Amino acid sequence: MSYSDILKPRPEVLSDDGIEGIIDLANVNVPRKLEAKPRIFFELTYPTSDIKRVIEKLNSRFNESSGTPGLFLFEGFRGSGKSHLLLLIYHLLNSPEEAKKWLGKHKLECELPKDVTVVVNKFTDIPLYSIWDFIFEKITSKKPVRSIVQPSLNQVQEVLGDRKLILIFDELEQGIGVISDTAVRKQNIAFLQMLSEWSNRDKQITIFSSIYSDREEPGSTLRRVGPVSVKFTQTQDKAKVVLHRLFENYADFDPSQAEAALDSFLNLWRRHITTLDVIPYKEKMKLTYPFLPELLEIILEKVPARGGFQSVRGALGFLANMVKLTHQKMDLITAAHANLLDRETSYRLSDLDASGDLIKRAKMNLEELQDNPLALEVSSATLLYTLTESGRMRGITKEDLIKNLLNPHTDINDLEKTLLRFQKYASHFWMQEGRFYFDLEEKPDAKVEFQALSISDPHAREYLYQLWKEEVFKENVNCIIYVGTEETKIALEALEKDRIRFVFSPRRLTAKERHELYHGLSNRNLIILLEPKDSEFNLEQNQDLIKWSKRQIAAKELISMTQDSERRSEYDRILREDKRYCLDMLRRVGLIFVKWDVYAPSLEHDQIEEEPITGSSREDILRFLSEQVYPAQFFYEHLLKRIVEIKNKTVKDVEQEYKITLGYPVPTYSMFNKAIRALCREKNIGIQHSRGNYCGDDINLSEMELLQAVIVEPFESVASTSGPRPVVTGTGGQIGTGSGIEEPQIGTVTPAQTQTISVPSQPGIGALRQAVAVRLQEFTQPKVIKAVFTAYLNPQDVDLGSLPTAYRGNITGQGTFSLEIVITKQGEFTKGQIESLIESLPNVKNAEYSARLDILISEA
Repeated sequence: MSYSDILKPRPEVLSDDGIEGIIDLANVNVPRKLEAKPRIFFELTYPTSDIKRVIEKLNSRFNESSGTPGLFLFEGFRGSGKSHLLLLIYHLLNSPEEAKKWLGKHKLECELPKDVTVVVNKFTDIPLYSIWDFIFEKITSKKPVRSIVQPSLNQVQEVLGDRKLILIFDELEQGIGVISDTAVRKQNIAFLQMLSEWSNRDKQITIFSSIYSDREEPGSTLRRVGPVSVKFTQTQDKAKVVLHRLFENYADFDPSQAEAALDSFLNLWRRHITTLDVIPYKEKMKLTYPFLPELLEIILEKVPARGGFQSVRGALGFLANMVKLTHQKMDLITAAHANLLDRETSYRLSDLDASGDLIKRAKMNLEELQDNPLALEVSSATLLYTLTESGRMRGITKEDLIKNLLNPHTDINDLEKTLLRFQKYASHFWMQEGRFYFDLEEKPDAKVEFQALSISDPHAREYLYQLWKEEVFKENVNCIIYVGTEETKIALEALEKDRIRFVFSPRRLTAKERHELYHGLSNRNLIILLEPKDSEFNLEQNQDLIKWSKRQIAAKELISMTQDSERRSEYDRILREDKRYCLDMLRRVGLIFVKWDVYAPSLEHDQIEEEPITGSSREDILRFLSEQVYPAQFFYEHLLKRIVEIKNKTVKDVEQEYKITLGYPVPTYSMFNKAIRALCREKNIGIQHSRGNYCGDDINLSEMELLQAVIVEPFESVASTSGPRPVVTGTGGQIGTGSGIEEPQIGTVTPAQTQTISVPSQPGIGALRQAVAVRLQEFTQPKVIKAVFTAYLNPQDVDLGSLPTAYRGNITGQGTFSLEIVITKQGEFTKGQIESLIESLPNVKNAEYSARLDILISEA
């Protein structure tokens, strides 16, 4: 069922040409036009209260002795019905037979004189220099001599003679306004005033005129005459006029026929609108059926107040097009049926949006979200309300949306869902103070949200992985994300194998996955497997992280696509905020280190501990491993247990064993070298090297030199049996023999001696300063006469362009880089001065720092 089963649309409403929505007095002599067809015109004319009043006054003027004014002023904005009423008077006078039928049908009485001269002019079509010349020409059919001075009343009476004159003027204000000569304009106004005053004294002349306002000329002058004034303020009449014009059987329509349909709507609405007063609202619906009352209020009141549909066929034409679109399928016509995608509707709405920009943006949002249920209806209703409201009342409320969209065939959940999606994704769809509206201003967040819909989940995960590595772990080299056993193993083998390689898993791996990952890999003890501390966490399935990742990618895309600095700034703000959300969550999740105690041939016998890690960056993780999991003491004890196995091997060969053997301590921050030095110092092993042999004292070799040394059985070194090594006077230097024994220069023994201490590699300047301070506390007011500081940076694959030019020159791009800086200072330095020197050393990122100090010892 549809409303057309009760009310039958007129044929012209459904025709391709559409309805003639605007009455134009200039067409009274154009045979094909409605204005020239009195029978059809009368049939389409509904006797409103204003029409009845005018007919009553006309009948009184010409048939009674009462003093009915001879001036009728019809005041109102465009589309209010002024021209229709003027044309009705014209046909009442000029088509008496058709007029009689119409008057009889509506039980109206109006006897008008038949011997009248009717003069009609629409001033926008025929602007006049002098109204009197125009009237005289129409009366006499002779072209008068143009006069710039208004005639007197006697002159007018002389020309008129016995004739009864009816003047029908449309758009009178426009006619007066275009007269540029001020004096002539005033004479025309004075002439109209003279005729009006005469019409109140004599029935020989009657004037009908339309004006926009009686506050402007000529209205302000004519209203003082005391006219019959019609202001077209009866809204209920306007609705009846429209309905009568659109439906051929409206005159016989009984509103009770629509009660069943209206009840179905009202019963549905009141479940969702607690403030709906059903009984009075139902009465309003009966008066406007098949239109929603609010729709007729918009089209008949608010649209004309904003200037109306000027470039097309008026409000009536707009409503007729809605009937054409809905008559076969709808029970009620609402703002939701002002179809935004319909060409005719969009064309008419453009009168309310001069630039068309708002309509374009509403269409754009609709096209983006048209797959959502009721998207077209939400867009259409919201746009119509937006274009016809302003200020705090702009847009449509939730309650009005329910009345305009919800019917027995729709679901409230569809409306709720679509409203939420429009608020989230439609960049020009706003909600403020309970009202929804379209605006030219863009919502950056909604734009980003919609752009993010085009980002795939795999793309978002890849972005998250990169963010994890670069922003949380703070290194993108020798670091990969677990994406499956075989793929991860291939990626690991492609990395530099002599360095620690990090594997981040987005989730907790199974025992089988862990076992298979390490199977067959090179230097697999250098592979650090890190998994989320939260056993339930899965980065690949975390919807918050995926969402924030997509929004960041979308924001970056939008930044690259717009030249508007303000919009770029907004997109950048969103990018930074969502990036912060991601980083905060990734850091809060935390990490565990998968520590192998035993890697067995079968996973059933594997032994693994899960070590929770403090921190999330590469430096945090390495420091934690070197200090908490595999400190130098742990290495020391582990090497001590293997003391027999490691002898007669180079330090480098033994270190390699620790790189390849799962279950051994992982060599980080030179913990292995520190343990070797400690074993030598405590005479558990001896060290042989071309630069010296060591046992029981500190090894005076650089890290790279130490790797080439051979581990041997402990031996008694000369240095340990013959006391401290002497200082060479004059230079403070030392002479070392091939055996590592230092001898004084012949004949120049001083009353003081020196002792050399070595501080092994430390992870940074601060750590070196602390270690040196601890060693120097062993001496009372030590005087350091020579200090050798070494900064050593292990080989690493880096972007050379990120290094200072002093290190890499003009070479850029990826490359392998290593660095060793040796700085020597001689003189006499206190403990505090040595610490100050250390703090002044060049700060090389990721470098390890060591020191060798010669201390002056006084004789006892």
